[in-house]
Amino acid sequence: MDDLLDKRTVCAFFGGTKPIDPATLYRGIRQGRYPKPIAIGPQVRRWSREECEAVLREMREGRS
Repeated sequence: MDDLLDKRTVCAFFGGTKPIDPATLYRGIRQGRYPKPIAIGPQVRRWSREECEAVLREMREGRS
């Protein structure tokens, strides 16, 4: 599904050419900076592309 992103893709999404570290992603989730993943299986988590795009939009708008 193109709507759901795996951890590697989310790290690249927020980090661009230098993906953020997974530890940074999870720390940001705890702090409310990044969206929480969706559990789609016992040990499978994915992130909503729409939620990630909304968070990135908020980050861009908040920098001015």
